Amino acid sequence: MNILLFVIGNSSVLHLQAHYALRTLHVHSQKDDKLYILTDAPVLYKKLPFVEVIEITEQEIKDWYKGYFFRIKINAIRKFAELHDNGHLLFVDCDTYCFNNLSPIKNLLDNDYGVMHKDEGSMETMKGDSGVMWNQTKGRMFADVTITNAFHMWNSGVVGIPRGQVANVMNKSLALCDALLNEGVTCFNLEQWSVSIALQEYTKGIKETHELIGHYWHHKYVWTRYIAVFFADSYAHGGNLEKELHVIKKTNHKRLSARLALQRALMKVFCKNH
Repeated sequence: MNILLFVIGNSSVLHLQAHYALRTLHVHSQKDDKLYILTDAPVLYKKLPFVEVIEITEQEIKDWYKGYFFRIKINAIRKFAELHDNGHLLFVDCDTYCFNNLSPIKNLLDNDYGVMHKDEGSMETMKGDSGVMWNQTKGRMFADVTITNAFHMWNSGVVGIPRGQVANVMNKSLALCDALLNEGVTCFNLEQWSVSIALQEYTKGIKETHELIGHYWHHKYVWTRYIAVFFADSYAHGGNLEKELHVIKKTNHKRLSARLALQRALMKVFCKNH
């Protein structure tokens, strides 16, 4: 199974997140799994012996953007598919951590299921921008797909695609994304809506991965602080990669996640009252 991360820009926070995610994935991956990162900052990852770095150029990023940031993400995965469509693909965002063996995901992909982080539900029940997007698209055809309530919105912090379907899924995702953008649909979640539809079109269905891979997009502040302290402590003690991996292997990430979520909740109450 090919495991892919994608990160661009010069944000130290994002690159630290990516480094932590890569270490957790390495700890829980199998011998035949391969880790890759697509980035415009390859020098930051050259010292990780278990990661293959694929460089993205500034021109590629400009060509992929077209006014919608997450169109870059779709195209980055498409670029990888052009290079490696011969194996299963597990894509994960930087703000994730793996805390369990990945073999259940591989088993699902072996049986032609797709995987994503979590089912966020039927679009027709959603409010806000997602609800507006549903009202703009329901019953209409985009990129040869008619939008119905059979298509759920799935969180794209994790995207798993079976071998042989990686290019198909990502090409359809881009076609859907562009068709929606051309019709003036500009919802923040447009990328994951497009990927959700495409993955449901080319697989037996989608299964959740949140019991294996955590996604802290809603608790980023406390997680990035934890990760910064993790690497600062490692640096202060010589920056030994093997020791970092050992600490990660011994960490109960489910318990850690609950503790950090509580911290975040307490911070919100404190700030509200002061």
